[in-house]
Amino acid sequence: MSTERQNVPQTQSDTPASPPPSRHRGWSTTTKVVVAVMLTILAGLALYLFRIALIPLVIGSLMAYLLTPVVKWISADPRIPRGLATALIYLALLLIVLPLPASLVPWVVGQVTFLQGELVRFAGYLEEISADTVEILGFNLVVEDLVNEVAAAITGLVTSAAPASLTLVFSAAEVLLLVIFTFLVAFYLTKDGAKFKAWFAGLVPPDYQEDVRLLIREIDAIWSAFLRGQLILMFVVSVLLTVASAILGLPQPLLLGILGGLLEFLPSVGHAIWLITASILALIEGSSTLPVSEFVFFLIVVGFHIAYTQFDLNFLIPRIIGRRVHLHPLVVIIGIIVGATAGSIVAGPVGSVLGVALAAPTISSLRVLGRYIYARLFDLDPFPMVGPPSAPSAEREQAVALLETGPPPVREAMPGRAAINRLRREFSNRSRRGARKTDTQSGKQS
Repeated sequence: MSTERQNVPQTQSDTPASPPPSRHRGWSTTTKVVVAVMLTILAGLALYLFRIALIPLVIGSLMAYLLTPVVKWISADPRIPRGLATALIYLALLLIVLPLPASLVPWVVGQVTFLQGELVRFAGYLEEISADTVEILGFNLVVEDLVNEVAAAITGLVTSAAPASLTLVFSAAEVLLLVIFTFLVAFYLTKDGAKFKAWFAGLVPPDYQEDVRLLIREIDAIWSAFLRGQLILMFVVSVLLTVASAILGLPQPLLLGILGGLLEFLPSVGHAIWLITASILALIEGSSTLPVSEFVFFLIVVGFHIAYTQFDLNFLIPRIIGRRVHLHPLVVIIGIIVGATAGSIVAGPVGSVLGVALAAPTISSLRVLGRYIYARLFDLDPFPMVGPPSAPSAEREQAVALLETGPPPVREAMPGRAAINRLRREFSNRSRRGARKTDTQSGKQS
């Protein structure tokens, strides 16, 4: 009997066993909102209190972002680890950067010596004319009184020179520490960038990891197109404007070329700044190569700038940077003002310069995040990020495929479905031209 009982198979339930109840009680929605608000306030307060560290962090992050592809290319050789490749890159960068201050020291010393000589010569000249009296508009001006006031001013300048020199020494030491900190931040971000990415990915809930991955890809494309493409564009524009300024006869063509290259960091606005600078020089100095009057030369400079602007916007920028950082000029102007103000409040003059230079990619990144939030609020599919979010995703995917076949001509953006329909027409026209070319070649061969 016991044997029969042992041989009877035990029946198991088909339904899986329910997981044991959790020992920890989850937070309510109110608690989560309160904690999130408190953490946001504390993070903003910490950023403000330690804002001096933001500049090295921002510059170091940009350096790491630019140099990471070079490090990857070098470390592709299995004999060179990533740490060694990073060290080699930054050592070469230091060898390039460190001689610059050393080369500036003789120039600064020469300028200071020249200024001292000019002050001594000016003081001697004042002593020679101190006994004279000058008549201006019927009033007699005793030069001795003026000499005494100037001497008092020079004495005060010399008296304050020692504290100012001490302040300058401390400022130079602070700048040196910030430079060292910037290089350290850039080095470790370049060396351990994959580890930081993995740590950040582990913080994202599983249901949102795909969205975060696509958002990072979009934002990475914006910054990659802006930073790496901007360096190439800056060099090309500097060469073009230097040569053009020399041919036209503008004064200081090299400085004007460098200025034009740097102003490429300010889309649309930089062109206006360069035109104003060149126009003032044309009206004041005239041309050193063209036998025309100042006003005619001013018109020539304006005409050249109009042609150059069209060439830059329709040829250089679409092919070097692309269309991902395409913003309306009004948006760029507002972004520059906000970036300069916010940067100045947070980190002083250096922060203001960074806020102006990085306004365009920052606005484009915020546009991507705003588009994503808008789509999620109204239960729309935010990806792919081409065309309006309300358009069907199939049409937007087709638009992405059309854009990948080649950059279309840059024109004013059309809202809604019209932009997608125009892309379709351009793609079909390009396909028909390719088919005609193939038929012509086959006819020649036959």
